Amino acid sequence: MFGWLQALFLDGKARENLSRAKISVRAQASVPKAKPAVQAAAARAKLLREAAEIHRAKRKILDTLSDEDRAKLVSMAILTFLNQGTEPPPDPKTRK
Repeated sequence: MFGWLQALFLDGKARENLSRAKISVRAQASVPKAKPAVQAAAARAKLLREAAEIHRAKRKILDTLSDEDRAKLVSMAILTFLNQGTEPPPDPKTRK
């Protein structure tokens, strides 16, 4: 309701009750809920720890490769990403 209409249609006590109701609704709406955020933070931290653990395990595997094998793996990965959805080109050594 518009403020100037309240003066026409509501008495002082009714306007007071209306303003108190608005204030209490705002106060209830502004109270943040902290529990889910704490649980989400703990779950997120756990996921980050697991991801770091997996990354370290994969990194150890890659560290054991020779330079030649690592270069082959990198070139194969690049070709795979560039040629997504297409057949790989035939190997000229095995073609008859």
